[in-house]
Amino acid sequence: MSDLKNHRGRFPVAAGFSLCLLLAIAPRLGGQELPLKRDLPGTDSIACPEVIPGRDPSPEEINQANILGSDAGNENILGNKDRARDLLERAAELDPTSAALAYQYGRILEDLGEVESAIGQFCRALGLGSREQGIGDARPRLEALARAREPDLPEEARSDFLNGLLQADLGDFAGALEAFGSASQLAPQWGHPVYNRGVVRIRLGEEDLAIQDLQQYLALAPDAEDAIQVSQRIGQLQIQPATQVSAGTALGLGLVLPGGGQFYSGRALGGLGVLAVAGGAAAAGFLIEKVETKCVGSVSSGDCPPARIISETTTNPYKMHGLVAAGAVALIGAVEAYLKARGGGDEELMSADVGVARVLGPSLSSAGTRIHLNLVRVTF
Repeated sequence: MSDLKNHRGRFPVAAGFSLCLLLAIAPRLGGQELPLKRDLPGTDSIACPEVIPGRDPSPEEINQANILGSDAGNENILGNKDRARDLLERAAELDPTSAALAYQYGRILEDLGEVESAIGQFCRALGLGSREQGIGDARPRLEALARAREPDLPEEARSDFLNGLLQADLGDFAGALEAFGSASQLAPQWGHPVYNRGVVRIRLGEEDLAIQDLQQYLALAPDAEDAIQVSQRIGQLQIQPATQVSAGTALGLGLVLPGGGQFYSGRALGGLGVLAVAGGAAAAGFLIEKVETKCVGSVSSGDCPPARIISETTTNPYKMHGLVAAGAVALIGAVEAYLKARGGGDEELMSADVGVARVLGPSLSSAGTRIHLNLVRVTF
């Protein structure tokens, strides 16, 4: 009779357990966060909305619109651009399907410096007509107007903006704040750096400053496509409880539930990470099995044929290791949540004076995402 031992692991199952935790919560968390803006002015071609012609004008309305367009051309030659604009506005109302009138109207608005209205008319002309209808340069004019309405950015501001994106991607949020702040100072009318600084401050838990940045962004770009989304995020930040986060509660919750301290203090992504790692470690400890098989006679191949198996015993030799690892992760997460709630100060637990020297320690402190443990510190 011989004893055979082998280990059966379900590492894919353990990994899947952690992944399921992430997938179950991450979509709801990610949907609440604002993304960083990465585009620079002038790098993208303007996108015109779809043009809906509306009603079909009658032959009389088309004829009257053409007469008004001709009169507007004469007024423009005489230098009466305001009068020409009024005539073309009426002509466009009479015949909303004419690309030529929309183009002519856009040209007058462009001369008068009414950039947004001119862009709208050039977009309408492009949506209604074609190059053969005398509007061949509508697209270049449209692009020129789009570039003109963008702020004139110094090269240093562009460089600082791109550096801020790099630092944010690397996790250096302090460096990202500095870079975005510099870009904002160099180009005060450019809303993207202020917006990105607000996003970074949300990630750092600086809600009040983040609200100020996002409100400043909306003031600089009130017609931004994401104005509603940004306003909603500001509202979410403003209605958060104003009470101080308790460091003791964060520590206690973190010890009871891995990541509980982070969830309690409003850092859901951090709590999710701690929970996933601790859950994966515990799952791995339970899912890795050791099987001992008693077999009749000796087995040369290492596998006992089913007919010769006397008994099989299955154990989990790494169960305690997994639980210890999960507990360690939970403890580290709880300590991090405690220190974050306290604001990152040192917690001196013991001190003693020895002659001219002072012995301090042990103590815990945090700086950003780093935790420092000082066992003994001596000052003279």
